[in-house]
Amino acid sequence: MKNTSNLFIIFSVLFISCRESKNSKPSAEIKEGKSWSNEQLGLRAQQHLDSSQWDVSLFHQDIETYAAYADILKSYPLNKSPFPVAQYDYAVASRPFIFETEHNILKGVRIGEYENPESEKIIDKLTLLVLTNDKDAEESTLVESRNYPYLTAQGTFTVKNHEYDWVFSSSPDDYATLLLNMKLFDLRFGETVIIFPQKDESFTYIQIDDSPNQYDQFEDFKESVMNNSKVLAQMSSDHNIK
Repeated sequence: MKNTSNLFIIFSVLFISCRESKNSKPSAEIKEGKSWSNEQLGLRAQQHLDSSQWDVSLFHQDIETYAAYADILKSYPLNKSPFPVAQYDYAVASRPFIFETEHNILKGVRIGEYENPESEKIIDKLTLLVLTNDKDAEESTLVESRNYPYLTAQGTFTVKNHEYDWVFSSSPDDYATLLLNMKLFDLRFGETVIIFPQKDESFTYIQIDDSPNQYDQFEDFKESVMNNSKVLAQMSSDHNIK
């Protein structure tokens, strides 16, 4: 089991790193905004290859962080080793949560990006839930800003005798994927994914075309999900873990 105090420290360091990038301004040739053309994305890719445009201070900070917390950063599905990137201005977020009913417990995480680096509003890109029936089931998430303008994240869920590794990516053209235990979800057809571990060590799943972005209050999103007819049917299955 991971050391939770160390996890808190490393997440704090990484979050501060994302926020510190607000002082770095992107190249003037790239226009800021919600939409990116192929030409702009190509230019951004070239900037990453140009060492004169790297954020050297951020790179050195990542090297120091990795040296201090390599065991934690290696524990994710993809090892998060340091790499240089061009300067950027981007902030990301992950927010864990729990949905609890009389008979079931689901643990989840929301992955998103700030509307802009000066805003407090977070736009969710993925809402992932796993039926755990255990409040203490282990969930660990690492969201990454270094791939700007692409949003990337990864994590794990440990549920009794089930292990779930997942990797997420979202591109500026709103094409996003979740890969969980080699099952691929195209999130254009629903940004909410629910995993149901089965007694035989398989899992079933539901993908819902819904998102916390569509509600003023997260509690309203929770009510919508938990009253979804497909979710209600699957939650009552005898094949689910208990």
